[in-house]
Amino acid sequence: MRTLVVEDDTDVQFLVRTLFSLDPRFSVIGVAESAEDAIEMARDTKPQIIVLDHGLAGKLTGLEAVPQFKKVAPAAKIILFTAHDELRSAAETEPGIDAFLLKTSASRLIAMAQWMVSVDPLFG
Repeated sequence: MRTLVVEDDTDVQFLVRTLFSLDPRFSVIGVAESAEDAIEMARDTKPQIIVLDHGLAGKLTGLEAVPQFKKVAPAAKIILFTAHDELRSAAETEPGIDAFLLKTSASRLIAMAQWMVSVDPLFG
């Protein structure tokens, strides 16, 4: 599964890339530090999974960028991966967000992505 990581912290970028490297079904096709750059990447690469932080370099937040991601990569599953639990209710009401995960639960990220693609017939 083509995976795009949208995260401005290099340590977290490394962690996410490492987690996805553990499953050969996933391939990190790009890493962006801003939503603006990530939207352009998504337009070109059509990721199947987007791991999206909320607080990013650039003008757009992760939540603000979701509708644009859905325009350029409508089939992509979006995981809002953040350190801010107070964003949970906003993520739950944003129809473009498929899952919410706190960075403190990073060990669950790959299992969440695996489950998301296993239950979606488009990924079969």
